[in-house]
Amino acid sequence: MPNFAYPLVLWLLPLLWAGVIWRWLAKPAAIAVSSADHFTDHAPQNHLFTPRHILLALEALAATAFIVALARPQSDVELMPVTREGIDIMITLDYSNSMDAYDSEVEMNLHQIQQSVRNGTLKDRLGVARDQIARFVKRRSDDRIGLVIFGVDAYTICPPTLDHDFLVAQVDQLNNSLLRMHERGTNIGAGLGASIKALVDHSDNKRTIILITDGDNTVDDEVFTPTEAAEAARDKEIVIHTVGIGSDSPYLPRNLQQMGATIRFDTSTLEEVASITRGRFFRAKDTQGFEDVMNTIDGMETTSRIHPALVFQRDLFPALVLTGFILLALSLFLRYTFLQTLT
Repeated sequence: MPNFAYPLVLWLLPLLWAGVIWRWLAKPAAIAVSSADHFTDHAPQNHLFTPRHILLALEALAATAFIVALARPQSDVELMPVTREGIDIMITLDYSNSMDAYDSEVEMNLHQIQQSVRNGTLKDRLGVARDQIARFVKRRSDDRIGLVIFGVDAYTICPPTLDHDFLVAQVDQLNNSLLRMHERGTNIGAGLGASIKALVDHSDNKRTIILITDGDNTVDDEVFTPTEAAEAARDKEIVIHTVGIGSDSPYLPRNLQQMGATIRFDTSTLEEVASITRGRFFRAKDTQGFEDVMNTIDGMETTSRIHPALVFQRDLFPALVLTGFILLALSLFLRYTFLQTLT
């Protein structure tokens, strides 16, 4: 049963057919002649169906088609819902100063490391994380994914979204100068808290946090310790996977050397956070190890999501307009050929 975009137009149909019936039953026009000798004495057998009625019927049907087309009939077209794999994920990225350090995948002397840094073949930890996050996002087309970065405070860069192009664009903009050095601590509790809030506010599906950090928790958050944040996530049925990235002997750029930075790595806290939420802790000491970890998480985190059926409306009026023109053309053809009338 079609729907009509402008159903009030259909009220023209009763008026049209009332006029058609009146014209159908009306007597034909008469003319005066000087002699009736050449006419038959027999009256027409059927006064209700003559050539003029044929023309009237064709024109009435054409007008009906035009009026119905003007009401814009539409039919609903519904596609079957599709079941796909998809969850909601918040990536929680450490943005501390130590993320400026470099980890070589092979044994390299100081000169080789410095040369690789200058020519761009060796990226710092933030650059490696940026590449791996973008790669991970592009592989998860059916997931809603968001991003939080944390230093002394946490910042929600993007809530969970299916607009992965936008998310990757935000990831690509992460560089070492977004925050000042004194703002780049390691507040894991704040990062997890912001991610939990984003998932609770924007998600009702299976929820996961991937925490990526390269060091110890160095900032006491006002709300959560890392373990308290993990307990809050567990209460909300959110799983946290923790990823510790970085080698044991990284190369520190000049800015970290000048500030006398030392890099500590606390695996016990990350292991506890993951354990509380029934997640897993991973250790990645170089780029390849980080990629392997993200591949593992990619394989672990799947669930079914039913995408709603797509319903759209298809216009039916073009066929009616075409039908109306055909009927009108046929009426005009008959009027001036086989059913020609006196004028």
